Amino acid sequence: MTRRIPLFPLPGVVLLPGTLLPLHIFEPRYRAMIAAALEGDRTIGMAMLKPGWEASEEPPEIYPVGGAGEIVESEPLEDGRYNVILVGRFRFRVVAESLVDAYRLGEVEPIASIPFSDPAEQDRVVSAAVGLFAEMRGHIELPPLPSEPMPAERLSSEIALRLRYEPGELQELLETDSLASRFETLIGRMAQWHGRIRFLAPFRLAGIDPGSN
Repeated sequence: MTRRIPLFPLPGVVLLPGTLLPLHIFEPRYRAMIAAALEGDRTIGMAMLKPGWEASEEPPEIYPVGGAGEIVESEPLEDGRYNVILVGRFRFRVVAESLVDAYRLGEVEPIASIPFSDPAEQDRVVSAAVGLFAEMRGHIELPPLPSEPMPAERLSSEIALRLRYEPGELQELLETDSLASRFETLIGRMAQWHGRIRFLAPFRLAGIDPGSN
């Protein structure tokens, strides 16, 4: 089943499930979009612009898979701008578009993530990912994970945001339906960093971040 949500296309911005995204809204068309969303179900779809958008005609092309966010905090400013915070609620695929008040409205199909087939396997993989991330933080300055218990999907998103992925890599993760595959990608990244750290440990000068290159 499809649903209609406003689309907010931005370069280099990917909203992963369960994560927070602060936004400052200043363009008139997107002020209208936020006002309409606040009067409705408070949902907007973040869609990353494809490379070359600067030189393309309106509307610039977006990736067809995006992340829908719910406005959980909003601050209207005196001049009509907004500060808002989104939390990622679901992934979607754009099947059709139209224009409303100069902003894009998408007919989207929500995409359900494929869970682990075995709860015991999920527990093992999640534990391995959390342990490896904690070990990485002992060597590289990385933001800590949230302290509260999290579903596996949100955990994969939170880890991804801390591993310095490029926007295109985050988009690939967003488009990956299987949670097991997402964790495989994340664990592979951390294992690669861990191997680099172990190799460089005897030669590393104090203060050098082995994850910076």
